[in-house]
Amino acid sequence: MASLKDICVGLPLDPLPERKGRDPNVPHPPAFRPDLLSPEERKVALRNALRYFPSDLHSVLAPEFAEELELYGHIYMYRFHPEIDMRAYPISNYPCKCRQAAAIMHMLMNNLDPRVAQVKYQWRRGI
Repeated sequence: MASLKDICVGLPLDPLPERKGRDPNVPHPPAFRPDLLSPEERKVALRNALRYFPSDLHSVLAPEFAEELELYGHIYMYRFHPEIDMRAYPISNYPCKCRQAAAIMHMLMNNLDPRVAQVKYQWRRGI
């Protein structure tokens, strides 16, 4: 993804983006201890993450998400991290049908700005 318009289209699924992994050049929140999750809770976490994707992609994504959960205590979906600089762009740059929608996107992007966020990528955290 290289532009605001690309982000608004949704996740790239065909083809899937290359697997990226964790960026060692930015600070990350401390890992949640995955041993605190029961095997059933881990299954629920994986099911919750996979529900956003077509079932034909589950065989590729499930092992990857399980590995993230095991290593970092969360499923970050690093493969789908956008390449665009996360920051608040001028409202006129957002592809939208009304100014109010652009304002909401502007506020969200401002909160995702690594200069604003306490820990970059923390907003992407989920189980």
